Amino acid sequence: MKLRLFGKDVPVTTGRVITLIVVLGGIALIGWFAVSVAHYYGAIQRGETNPLLNQRLESSISAAIANNHVTDADLRRLYRPDAPEIGMKDSLLTIVEFVDFGCPFCRASFEPVREMTTKYSDRVRLVIRDFPIEALHPGALLAAHGARCAKEQDKYWAYHDKLFVNQGAFSETDLEQYAVEVGADVDRFRTCMNDERYMKAIESDVADGLAAGVQGTPTFFFNGQRLQGALTSDMLNLIVEKFLHPTTSSTSP
Repeated sequence: MKLRLFGKDVPVTTGRVITLIVVLGGIALIGWFAVSVAHYYGAIQRGETNPLLNQRLESSISAAIANNHVTDADLRRLYRPDAPEIGMKDSLLTIVEFVDFGCPFCRASFEPVREMTTKYSDRVRLVIRDFPIEALHPGALLAAHGARCAKEQDKYWAYHDKLFVNQGAFSETDLEQYAVEVGADVDRFRTCMNDERYMKAIESDVADGLAAGVQGTPTFFFNGQRLQGALTSDMLNLIVEKFLHPTTSSTSP
């Protein structure tokens, strides 16, 4: 078989046809990939969320909402009465977050989570569980203990915010300074730190997290449904709305 190209007859074999198809297919695939990357990169640069990620996220959340196999025992294991929390106890949605104050991904989620607690204060309860990974984030364990000591004086959330704003500066001097800045009694704070009175509670948090499948931080449980990784404000709002209004929220095909 011959194919006339540029005024010349060019012999064409089956092998050449297959090769041509493969080459053209490869070029098309590369072009599609380049366009997709440019589209997603442009969306990120403009501050928009990734459309592909949104579709996957929305699909996974819809599946989580449809899962009715979360038992009361599962929820009780995630929740501890002495854990720091904010929001109404009878809220429609309870979010349990396992955090490491030294984790950069927890830091990335910190502001979106705090904004969410303000926006949905009457409908969402946030519970914090500690999951410091000291080997990766030196000082994270001490920081978690400092937050517990601040909680004794009803200063947990202000101290929580200080730790993320000053992430990595977790020396004993730093932690005492944060106690002063949030208005805590520094002598009481220092005594609490020296006693190490909350170390066992933090160890229990880590054990509960491991039992619940926590492999890294942050890990969130939305009414018992696990989702791991940093969340933007748009992503977090999408998830919260899905749980608060499961029958009215639209889903991707």
